Formats: sequence, structure tokens, C-alpha cells
Amino acid sequence: MKLRLFMYLGLLCGGLYSCNDDPTPLPTSKNFITKYQNPVSICAIVSGSLETSVPTETYNVVSLQIRPYENTEDCFTKDLVDEAQFEVLAAQFRDTDFNGVDYLDTPVMYVQTESLNIVSDNDYDAAHPAGIPLNDLCNVFYLCVDDILANSYRFTLTAQQKENKWSAGYFEKSITEFNREKPTLVAFDFRIQPIFRPAVPGTHRFTVTYKNIDGKELSVTTEPLNLAGRAG
Repeated sequence: MKLRLFMYLGLLCGGLYSCNDDPTPLPTSKNFITKYQNPVSICAIVSGSLETSVPTETYNVVSLQIRPYENTEDCFTKDLVDEAQFEVLAAQFRDTDFNGVDYLDTPVMYVQTESLNIVSDNDYDAAHPAGIPLNDLCNVFYLCVDDILANSYRFTLTAQQKENKWSAGYFEKSITEFNREKPTLVAFDFRIQPIFRPAVPGTHRFTVTYKNIDGKELSVTTEPLNLAGRAG
């Protein structure tokens, strides 16, 4: 099952005065990856479900989307490499003979990840006081095509992808596991969610930091968020 992130359908009109019913051939690409990105900024978009039993805006479940820009179009069009560097990277990752229509139009980074970390400015539980990483308490959903490129465009689904009906390349893991693997060809669009609420209700400002092995560090801190506690 291939990753289908950029396809379009149309009808081919033949001649000046008539159209036939044959579908327009889908465009092919010699590269599976069509955009490499070197992000220079970071933002956090907060979402989740609210606790309706309290008068203030309190999250029962909170999720953070970490990406370069708030505007989706900017995330897809800014900080991309030029044509010359693209060709170098395509050769480096052996992505020059895909010649297919199910190519990836989502930009991916090309420098190996060093770490992704999340901390709070408030105590989360007894084992995670303020400032201690919450990586083992948070899952991250992300797109990575390292395996697809390393295995000559093999789109074999994992058990998790089959169970959730995800396309090849999508994963959900603890941030701790993500950091052990240190992926490279990753979209800078991380969906981070704690697997359970803090021990007690409280206000938290989360700071998420991304680092790569070249020394790049991007960090963002949320506004104060009221979170329901496990007993709340």
C-alpha cells in the first residue's frame, strides 16, 4: 500500500473542438520525496477536549501540534532547499528512480534528529517535577519515510498502521522511543499528547524542543494551559 499524499484527477480534452472521455494520465515523478525542508521557526497549536464540569477553560485531554508555521501553506512552501541542493539530497538518499504517481508532496527534513523533548513548568506527578522531561509520558504521531527509502520504495505496513488504517510512513510512539530511533526523513509536524492527565489539576506551560545532529535547536513554549487532574 503506497503513501498517497498528492494526487489529482482530471479529463483530457483532445483537439480544439472536442473532448474525449479518457482520464488525464497522472503526472509521474522520478523522486518519491519532492520537497526537502530546513525549518527555521517553530510554533505550537493547542487542541483537545475541555472539562465541562468546571467553569474555567480546562483541558481534559490536550494535544500539541508542533510545526514550523501556524499557516498550513507556509508549512508546505517555506524553508525549502533550492533545486541544486534537492538533486544532491535525492542522490544521497538514493531517491532517483521512483518514477511513480504516489509520490510524497509533504516536505521532510534531511538532517538526522538528535532529540525531541517536552517539559512543563509545573509538577506533572511525583516522578516528573517541573522541568523534568515528560518524554515517557507523551506519545508523538509523525510521518517518517526512512524505511521506505532504505528499502527501495517498499511500502510494507506495520501492524500498527494496519490496525489504525494508516498509510505507510505514519507512526505513533512514545517520545522516548522516537528519540532512541533518531529518524532523519521526518515531516516537521509532530502531534504530541500526554497519555494521561497530571496527578492533580493545575496550570502548565509546556516547552517543546527539537534538535538535530548538526546542532540546530528550535523551541516553543505554550501559553498557560489549565489541565484536569487524574482525580478530577
